[in-house]
Amino acid sequence: MKTLSVRMLLGGAICALTLSMTATAQTNSTTASGQTSVTGCLSGPNDEGAYILKPTKGRAFEVGGNDQLKEHVGHTVRLTGNWVKSGAAIGENESAEKNEKSEGKEHHGVAERHFKVSDIHHISASCSQGGATGGTPQ
Repeated sequence: MKTLSVRMLLGGAICALTLSMTATAQTNSTTASGQTSVTGCLSGPNDEGAYILKPTKGRAFEVGGNDQLKEHVGHTVRLTGNWVKSGAAIGENESAEKNEKSEGKEHHGVAERHFKVSDIHHISASCSQGGATGGTPQ
């Protein structure tokens, strides 16, 4: 009897773990080529020339490196690409960023993470209530 209970408990734990991994993969997943996919609401460009992706959960971050981003502002998109260390790698205006930092301005709640976009997948022509829709992140 005890063995059956342990097997049921173990089976339930494995099922729960699998489901939680699947839910996480929908927001931030790695492709076979080593690239990452992120999903959220696209806004921008900001003063530095970068676009902002606001996922349904988590903090917004800067994205760039793809001229087609401007066609998807205000849309829910899935972006595929790679995390990079500098804003210059995504086409960000570094002098504007340095000026903003020297003036002590905040980044409007945007984490200083940069994502270089190689592919855009359009999901919806609008954003859910959790995402930002304007030119600057909310």
